[in-house]
Amino acid sequence: MDIVELEGKLVAKRGKLGGKKQVWRCPKCLVDAVLPFKSSQPSCTECGGKTPPMLKPLIENGEIVAELPKPGEMHRYVLEQLERLSI
Repeated sequence: MDIVELEGKLVAKRGKLGGKKQVWRCPKCLVDAVLPFKSSQPSCTECGGKTPPMLKPLIENGEIVAELPKPGEMHRYVLEQLERLSI
């Protein structure tokens, strides 16, 4: 894990891109795009479809703000994703 922002200022090791990032994933192709946080939503490079953001706030000011899936739902989701990957 690299520090990419400190008190609102971009920081990075030499040769790395500083600043917060967002990960966008195509639900159809499972293709990811990692872009600076304030970039606009990209289209999938494989199918041209929409790519929803993967990183969402879970805790703000010490309070859980996200609705978390139940363990069984997480398990099913992971297995579905693994079935679609080719190794």
